[in-house]
Amino acid sequence: MDKEIQLAADAGLDYWAFVMYPVQDSMSKGLHLYLESTRSNEVKFCVILHNNLAEWVSAEDWQREQERLVKMFKDPRYQTVLNGRPLVYLFQSNIERFKELREVVAKEGINPYYVFMGWDPPKDYEAQKPNGFDAVSTYAAVAEVRTFAELVHDIERQGWQSWHRAAGAGIRYVPLVTTGWDKEPRKENPVSWELDHDYHQQPFFPSQAKPEEIAQHLRRALEFVNAHPSVCEAHAIIIYAWNEHDEGGWLVPTWQKDGGLDNRRLEAIRSILRPRAE
Repeated sequence: MDKEIQLAADAGLDYWAFVMYPVQDSMSKGLHLYLESTRSNEVKFCVILHNNLAEWVSAEDWQREQERLVKMFKDPRYQTVLNGRPLVYLFQSNIERFKELREVVAKEGINPYYVFMGWDPPKDYEAQKPNGFDAVSTYAAVAEVRTFAELVHDIERQGWQSWHRAAGAGIRYVPLVTTGWDKEPRKENPVSWELDHDYHQQPFFPSQAKPEEIAQHLRRALEFVNAHPSVCEAHAIIIYAWNEHDEGGWLVPTWQKDGGLDNRRLEAIRSILRPRAE
């Protein structure tokens, strides 16, 4: 974890967004390791509310989760936007528990910037703004196309541009940058909670992204945010993903047979976020 934090910070990444599970869940291990790292102040963190708000979480555990989240929002390592507002995403989670959490957080004097992750931003914004969301975004981009370039085209033309056209309605959002979406490895090695998902019948997935393709996609996202400050008011981008290896999107360097690291993707990101001096 120390090495991964060092690599992410060196590449210019500001924060990691952790998908949240109950504190005792094995899926929380990455977050635990990050919080325990002596280098964690080098890359900030934020949360994507998810299964820690689920109905199957007991009332007692839910109380602990609320206390845990309040503590995180006060952590100096937590990513903030707009002069100190904690950046909080929600993806496929319990809206009623989210409303309860909002009340608890507000009583603590905390004013997060809440971002709803859905699939149709204009409609999502209209539906979710009354629930207390400040903006919308997307967790990942899914498409039945053959190349990464086509996937990026869908995001930039059908995603960013359609959201921009809807900005007249006051929509605010955090643009998604993808590093890929190839669930073939998960088809070959299924996880128990996705056995009935449509991708098991999907005949093909986008090709693996070349490092320079990711870098230019990110460059265009930064330009888009800068060009549309009223829409992208949080001045934030979210990249899918640091470590979703079996879903086709990742930046984290991978180990090679010789024991070295394949750092090409992250170096491409660095060329945009923190160019080396010539």
